[in-house]
Amino acid sequence: MKPGKWAGIGLFALVSLSAGGLAFANGFVKSPELLDKIRIGATTSQQVIEILGPPATVAKFTRRNVEAWDYRVQGWGRNADVSIEIDSKGIVSNVQRIVRYGP
Repeated sequence: MKPGKWAGIGLFALVSLSAGGLAFANGFVKSPELLDKIRIGATTSQQVIEILGPPATVAKFTRRNVEAWDYRVQGWGRNADVSIEIDSKGIVSNVQRIVRYGP
């Protein structure tokens, strides 16, 4: 890979992490209020990335024709997992919040 490409990737990461410091850290969302910006049936996959950053994991469910993008959220007094389903048109079709009890 060219040295300039690494610099571009590093610059993108730096800008992403410093953009308000609210989201972005490999699927970790620091502010649960950011999830309020995600609208089922309206928010696109690109907008999800702009709001929350890249997901921690992506699971494809071919029978349902969706992808589940998983994030970790610190808030509500506990840690939680959030799964955002993206349909084949690239639109959010479901959001599930799962509060974790325990470590």
